[in-house]
Amino acid sequence: MIRIGLIGTGNVATALAREIRNHETLTLIQLIGRDQNKLPKDLLDVPFSNQFNSLLPCDMVLIAVSDHAIAEVSNQLPLTDAVIAHTSGASSIDLLNKHKYRGVIYPLQTFSKQQQVSWNEIPILWEGNNKQVDEKLETLSQMISPNAVQSGEKQRLSMHLAAVVVNNFTNHLYAEANRFCKSKNVRFDLLITLIEETTRKIKQQDPRKSQTGPASRGDMQTIERHKTIPMTEELGDIYSLFTSQLLKQNNENI
Repeated sequence: MIRIGLIGTGNVATALAREIRNHETLTLIQLIGRDQNKLPKDLLDVPFSNQFNSLLPCDMVLIAVSDHAIAEVSNQLPLTDAVIAHTSGASSIDLLNKHKYRGVIYPLQTFSKQQQVSWNEIPILWEGNNKQVDEKLETLSQMISPNAVQSGEKQRLSMHLAAVVVNNFTNHLYAEANRFCKSKNVRFDLLITLIEETTRKIKQQDPRKSQTGPASRGDMQTIERHKTIPMTEELGDIYSLFTSQLLKQNNENI
């Protein structure tokens, strides 16, 4: 049984807390955060403290807070023989330099408190500061997800940037398209099957090979007609940027 202390009350901390509590070989001994009221009701029975130096004896501490708070939280934790690991994809392991045994466990997924997730499908990128920590982080990661891989800082940061593109940027596109649809009194929900089919395709082949649309085939007539439609400045900028890049790509392929 691995005893885990978890620091944080946000989306990642909540998702981890639920998974650890439901795991037969893991024990969530304590949650630490600034405000217990930020936790969902199903976690209110977990022992809680708002003092970062009140850490109970455990085998591992997971720091699931915003990136800018990792160093501050780490420095407030008492010295311990437990492994101290943060969960950020974009932050260095060096933020935990106060601690002898330190590492990173980065779950590559977007989380929300309202949504239950299947951890069996979530990639976990882990890194330790020595072989002993590597072994412990590998064991824990594989207990949570079979899709767990060792990843150095540069690889993890690159993966995080790619995740921002495919998740945050695409969601921004959805938001802009939704706003546009509302302004034109057309239904955004009619696009959902198209979104799902586009996502399905990337499971089967290189996304560049799946590219369709007027810019990918050099259809300037359709592009010019699109440009006659009044758009917000934000959507206009997006349309112009993506169209120019796809036209350039199309010329390269000719």
